[in-house]
Amino acid sequence: MEISAALIKELKEKTGAGIVDCKAVLQETNGDLNKAIEILRKKGLSKADKKAGREAKEGITTYKIEGNKGLVLKVNCETDFVAKTDDFKNLVEDVKNTIFSKGYEFTGNLPEELEEKRRNAVAKVGENILISDWKFISAKGTLFPYIHLNKVAMILDYKASTENSAISDLIKNIAMQITAMNPIAVNPESIPEAKLNEIKAQFMEEARATGKPEKILENIVKGKLEKFFADSVLLEQNFILDEEKKVKDIIAEFEKANNIKVELYNFVRVSL
Repeated sequence: MEISAALIKELKEKTGAGIVDCKAVLQETNGDLNKAIEILRKKGLSKADKKAGREAKEGITTYKIEGNKGLVLKVNCETDFVAKTDDFKNLVEDVKNTIFSKGYEFTGNLPEELEEKRRNAVAKVGENILISDWKFISAKGTLFPYIHLNKVAMILDYKASTENSAISDLIKNIAMQITAMNPIAVNPESIPEAKLNEIKAQFMEEARATGKPEKILENIVKGKLEKFFADSVLLEQNFILDEEKKVKDIIAEFEKANNIKVELYNFVRVSL
């Protein structure tokens, strides 16, 4: 059977398969486009499984906000070239909307429909793809999103007694702080108790390993905790735009100068 160039082109656009493969499978199916798509899909999924172990460090981070609900997501691929293609961007958009609408929680094991989307995309683009992390946030105040070069995405939940350009600038700077410095919590009190106890136990073990007297170990642990908070807690971190001050100092100065009360509730962040 003679296969038209138009039919080969249509199959290629729908599957991403090569022209030679498209022509061969159309001849095999006597020009039945749907059967050809199914055959190429199965072949592609087989290839996709073989790519599963390949390293995927490039990709896209993104976010979605509707009302008081927010989502940040990252999807990885192998090369920056594929990350910029429409096929990959369309996958990320589809995955984002599916997760948001279904409310899927990230567990490390993908829901079946997401895994099918992922494998189909691998078959089409020819690289390993990972839907590698996502996080939801529910607003107590206002959700502020920020993306850095598609490599880091975050959403900050905050409340201000007045909204104006000054508070917008402050919140954007705090979002940049979260993006750059990757804190684990807004303040020490918001670190989960189990996590904080684990950290304290680790520091006590390190303190005992020094062989110093038991009576000063608590002070050693206290010092280690203060350093940990300064490195890892948003309000205790040095501000990236003025490292002589902590983030909490910047907020306090802003509140005094502008007569605006600012409260930071929570944030979520993903990065490639």
